[in-house]
Amino acid sequence: MKTRVTKILGIQYPIVQGGLAYLAYADLAAAVSNAGGLGQITAMSLKDPEKLRNEIRKIRTLTNKPFGVNFAIGRQYEESYADLLEVAIEEKVPVI
Repeated sequence: MKTRVTKILGIQYPIVQGGLAYLAYADLAAAVSNAGGLGQITAMSLKDPEKLRNEIRKIRTLTNKPFGVNFAIGRQYEESYADLLEVAIEEKVPVI
């Protein structure tokens, strides 16, 4: 199936996993990506840059497909996510 979304994201199906706070870690994200969608790790659930880095590195052992890191930046998050964003950029995450 080819759509604008599949072409932009490099995925097979136009399915993007939701953020799923406290559920969207490397295992789930890799399963979604391996099934042809875009799996996502939820950064704000981790809250620690090194934990995020570990999840990003783990997903790369589980899939060679595109994946993303989701940043929920709504009002419920008062803490800064700049350190987490820096990790995602350093690790060259395909989709943020």
